[in-house]
Amino acid sequence: MAGVRWVSNPLCAGRFFYERYLVGYAYSYMSALAKNSALQIGGKLFGTIFGLATFYLLLNYFGTEGYGLLTTAMTHVAIFGVIVDFGLTLTTTQMISERGADEEKILGNLLTLRVISALAFMAIAPITAIFIPGVREVVLLVCIATGSSFFASVGSTYIGVFQKRLELAAPVMGEMLNRLIALTWVIVAGTLHLSLFEASLGFFVGGFVQLAIMLLGTARYVKLRPRMQWHVWREVLVRSWPIGISIFFNLLYLKGDILFMAVLLDPARRFIEIGQYGSAYKVVDVMTMIPVTFMGLILPILTLAWSEKNREKFDRNLQHTFDIFALIAIPFAVGAIMLGVPVMTAVKPDLILAGQVLAVLGPAAAVVFFNSLYGHAVVAVKKQKIMVLAYLFVAAVAITGYVLYIPVYGAWAAAWVTLFSESLIGLFAFIVVSKATKRLPNLKMTARAIVSTAAMAGIIGLIMSQVGEFDNPLLTAATVFAGIVVYVLAVMALGGPRPKAIAKLFLPENPSSGM
Repeated sequence: MAGVRWVSNPLCAGRFFYERYLVGYAYSYMSALAKNSALQIGGKLFGTIFGLATFYLLLNYFGTEGYGLLTTAMTHVAIFGVIVDFGLTLTTTQMISERGADEEKILGNLLTLRVISALAFMAIAPITAIFIPGVREVVLLVCIATGSSFFASVGSTYIGVFQKRLELAAPVMGEMLNRLIALTWVIVAGTLHLSLFEASLGFFVGGFVQLAIMLLGTARYVKLRPRMQWHVWREVLVRSWPIGISIFFNLLYLKGDILFMAVLLDPARRFIEIGQYGSAYKVVDVMTMIPVTFMGLILPILTLAWSEKNREKFDRNLQHTFDIFALIAIPFAVGAIMLGVPVMTAVKPDLILAGQVLAVLGPAAAVVFFNSLYGHAVVAVKKQKIMVLAYLFVAAVAITGYVLYIPVYGAWAAAWVTLFSESLIGLFAFIVVSKATKRLPNLKMTARAIVSTAAMAGIIGLIMSQVGEFDNPLLTAATVFAGIVVYVLAVMALGGPRPKAIAKLFLPENPSSGM
């Protein structure tokens, strides 16, 4: 009865509603966000470890040239994978995140559309490989990579279902098992002295397992059944074509470098140099997973905030993400320049060229952080069509650079053109988003990151001047660790996010505390 009398008071009833429902909902949301942020970070960490171990073993079992062969095959297939995607992954996330979206209808139509397009376009990859110089040598590897890419293409369509609900257990588990299967398969292949083709079968099996987990996980939330409704297909394609074309042109200058190297380089050094370049690019791939993963969580939030005209929420999330990316990207770029050679030769002593090229690709990876931020923001503010011409222009510039300079300068030309292209497209995306939002980023945290990076560079430079040659992997690891410690301490001393503040990004804070 006391409870009834308490609620009967209008003021008490208001407080009861706030604490019971609004606070409860906010806390539940933050708990889910915290849980899945931790889950995704942990999954990416283990997935990255498995991926790096696979990379290390492939290099040591099959040599730099063997890794170059595999890199060429996978890059060729990646082009077709982007054509198949055609922006559908981002469009799916955008469409089902909008208020009132009919998920079952959208996802049923996307299932049919994705399977048909994947079967149609992925089948072309092995056929075209036969006619491309430098790629025809790896046709069998292209066939394996095509199957793996088909599974990935279909499975990735449904990542938005999990991102929207902040329930990422299935995608994380699928990716981890995929990478673990590939790693285990490579270990067995190397131990039994099997061929590179037989070793690559692990990627096919792992991709199939990941697809099965994604489909089963999606079926828990949405009843999946194929649909063919032209009005839905038309809406999907109208929304996705600017994204798809933009991503395709983006891939031409981001991954086209390896294909142009395969076609234009002298056959005597072709795959060895691709192996060196691909090894350096592996570091870039690992780093650029961070912004892509993070933006996968942020895009639904930005999309919903923009569609509801909640500018304060939109601007806050955009700024916070910008700050986080600045804190990670800037020290990585400088670290790659200073420690590229020691890090790569610690992996394999003959990767000297890879370490030197990393001094260029490291800054390019740093630019990708901000490209990912503003590229996804372009989708959130629905300015994809404007960016199509920008991507087309940058792709044309990049291809011209590859054709003119790769035959002469090889991997160096590929690296510098990549850096220039990423910087140029990043500038275009920044201008589009800034014009649409009428807001520029606050650079206070970026300034702290720059000053702290200078302190990091100072300690690394001091160690290098005392040591000279880095011929011990443990010494390289210790130097990297020392640089990270100095950087973190400098950021905190300058008023950057302290450990407790960083923890709040992933751990929920009780909304009712202090009331």
